[in-house]
Amino acid sequence: MNFKIDYDGHQLEAAVHLPGQPDLKAVCIMCHGFRGSKDGGGRAVLLADEIAGLGFAVVRFNFTPLQKLSRQVAEIGAVVQYCQDRISRRIILLGRSMGGSAAVVYASKEKNVTGLCLWATPWNLTATFQAALGSGYEVLEQGQTLARSDAFGNLRLEREFIDDFKQFDLLEHLRNLDKIPVLVLHGSQDNIVELSQAETVYQLLPEPKEFKIIAGGDHQFANHSQEAVLVVKDWLKRNFI
Repeated sequence: MNFKIDYDGHQLEAAVHLPGQPDLKAVCIMCHGFRGSKDGGGRAVLLADEIAGLGFAVVRFNFTPLQKLSRQVAEIGAVVQYCQDRISRRIILLGRSMGGSAAVVYASKEKNVTGLCLWATPWNLTATFQAALGSGYEVLEQGQTLARSDAFGNLRLEREFIDDFKQFDLLEHLRNLDKIPVLVLHGSQDNIVELSQAETVYQLLPEPKEFKIIAGGDHQFANHSQEAVLVVKDWLKRNFI
């Protein structure tokens, strides 16, 4: 079911997958990555269906195109509030890439999250966007506008984009997380967020935590999506059912 969440003059497009049983375990909120979407090329929809089959409600949503990390943290808060008011107080955040970074910041500040799943999630956003944007990162550092049109659509970024994420100390936010179950999921061949970033994330997390490396997986888990789904389902079953 599709719906919209009002926040700060914008509407966040969202969809909910409800379990076919009355005993609702929690709400899993999926936070997509940079230039991603709630549908994830269809893979996010399939994952949501699989998770709902375990007894969880799943909410997928689109961040507004404003891109800034601080804005994404605030928008996660709006979705969490919506879900807690209408579905369940128990919240599990499933964050992918930059969406995972935003989820870490939100969870460390608000302390109202029951679990956290981090897919290909960076702590070093400078290194990550230098890899993702290439020479475009230097364009932003010089105070110029970066505009691109490609298979992902139209992109327009200003210097404010990098200035905004640099104000967040992701390492400190990782240290400040509550002792909630956290799954770190990463591909061994990720060329956008290097595996060493995931290793650092895992080391700094408090227990209980798990680290799963998908052998051969890239940043998108393009050819390993089903393996990733099985890992997430197993983690959810062991920790929340």
